Amino acid sequence: MFKLINQNIVKLVIMSLMISLIMITPNTAKAATTVVLSPADDSYVQQSNAASNYGASTSLIIKNDPSSSRHAYIKFNLSGISGVTSAKLRLYGSASFNTTLTAYETSDSWTQSSITWNNKPSLGSPSAHVSMTNTSTYYEIDVTSYVSMEAVGDMNVSFALQESDGKYTTLSSNENSSNKPQLIISSSGVGSEGDKQAPTIPTNLNGSAASSSLIDLSWNPSLDNVGVTNYDVYRNGVFVKSVPGTSTTDIGLTATTAYSYYVKARDAAGNVSLQSNSIMVTTKASNTPPPQTGCTQALNTTTAIQNAMKNAIPGSIISVAPGTYTGVQTTSGDPGGQGLFYSNQNGTLSSPIILTSCDPANPAILKGNNVNDGSYGIHLTGDYWQIRYVEVTNAQKGIMIDNGNNNLIDNVKVHNIGDEGIHFRDGSSYNTLQYSTIYDTGKYQAGYGEGAYVGSDSSSNYEHVVNGNMISHTLFDGGITAEHIDIKEGASGTIVEYCTFNGTGINGENSADSFIDVKGVNTIIRYNQGYRNGNEKIVDAFQVRTHGTAYVTGTNNSFDHNTVNLDNSAGYVVFSTSAATGTTAQNDVRTGGGRLYSSNVN
Repeated sequence: MFKLINQNIVKLVIMSLMISLIMITPNTAKAATTVVLSPADDSYVQQSNAASNYGASTSLIIKNDPSSSRHAYIKFNLSGISGVTSAKLRLYGSASFNTTLTAYETSDSWTQSSITWNNKPSLGSPSAHVSMTNTSTYYEIDVTSYVSMEAVGDMNVSFALQESDGKYTTLSSNENSSNKPQLIISSSGVGSEGDKQAPTIPTNLNGSAASSSLIDLSWNPSLDNVGVTNYDVYRNGVFVKSVPGTSTTDIGLTATTAYSYYVKARDAAGNVSLQSNSIMVTTKASNTPPPQTGCTQALNTTTAIQNAMKNAIPGSIISVAPGTYTGVQTTSGDPGGQGLFYSNQNGTLSSPIILTSCDPANPAILKGNNVNDGSYGIHLTGDYWQIRYVEVTNAQKGIMIDNGNNNLIDNVKVHNIGDEGIHFRDGSSYNTLQYSTIYDTGKYQAGYGEGAYVGSDSSSNYEHVVNGNMISHTLFDGGITAEHIDIKEGASGTIVEYCTFNGTGINGENSADSFIDVKGVNTIIRYNQGYRNGNEKIVDAFQVRTHGTAYVTGTNNSFDHNTVNLDNSAGYVVFSTSAATGTTAQNDVRTGGGRLYSSNVN
């Protein structure tokens, strides 16, 4: 009896001690949390354009090809994350046909603004894969093991993406306006001594172009258990500066150039928040004439202009005196024999090659002999050119850019052309046409008389994938016989804004019955004006269609704040076929009344 009582007393004492320990021991375990991360960097690289960077693209293009493969790269920052229990990489897009998309481990030693095929990091082990089809949706890859390992390393995780079957695979990038890549992480980390709590994410990042070289940024403040000390500002995925407040101005930028931004909050202990929302802001155009060498030194013969273009180096200014210059295909140096004035030389971002009239008020006229002789008024196959204040006329094609990137066509006039006026072809990306006038095209083949042509028909032999081209503040005047702008399958991220369309010339050949025909993806068409002017061949202002199966086509195109007058046409401001998906439109106006959107427009 006594022994039993003693045993019970001992049990009570032990239980009391255990309860006391539970009461005084802090619970350091964190509750399980789930976070959704946006990429810190993303881009793709292309074997056939090995020195080109595609960090500003709204799409990630992937294809396994013997001579022109494309791989995509995505990087996420894992600051403040530990104890990863689940990680899913979510990617929105589709493939031209069934294929397998594999996420490989890779180094973090790359940035969105500088990665190319030439300097891309090598592949590590395959992390996981997913089967893809031609349906546009989010595809999910389980990358838990790899992310868990990286979360205890340098707090960054990078993926290289490849597909297996040689099918064009197009994914939305972080620069896209919707359906961005995501890394969804569930974690149940354990706390430790010291301040390990990162600030909350800065929200509502906004930006606006203050000038051709300045962008103003502002955001809502973050919260922190101790206090936020600075905000780190990133441009195109690269750290720019750290500021103490919630606004700043980014300086020294290039005119009419799109820049992406996000910010992160930092506290005194060095804890860094996850990145804010990403935004894309385009600097304003510069209407000031380019640097001039003076008309006394300007070139005044066809031979001199051709030689200067053939031998140009970064920073060259090819200044042309007022006058008319008839180009010669056989002396231009064009290996294909088409260009009346030709160059394959490359400028650089900081030192573009400039071809310009020495007197913008009296532009030089570059012309050919015939509209049906296979001639191109100007033919460029180089990067970082500026063609400014010139007139191109009397050739079969106007200004042709083949496999050329980051070129500017500014304040030019193109007219009396046999086929199309301006063409971004054969992989040409990130080119800009602005403040120009195009009219009287299709003089030889009316069905091919587009004002501007982006990409190529899927039946042609040219590289079809073109990205990030922009057409702005341009007048498409009378006499353009086909669509004013034709955006082909394989084109992604094309922007058309602040343009004016005079529809008097469209003649209906080759299905030309709208101002703009869109078969590409992720196109933005906004703040334009169009006038049917009684031309009964015009049915709709803007049309979205699909074409073929070799490329992702007719998806995720948007229309906003366009104003058109279609007279009494029974058509629409925006017409989208049933096969085209993700077409959205808002704030468009049809003066004089009539139908706005077809049933497949959201």
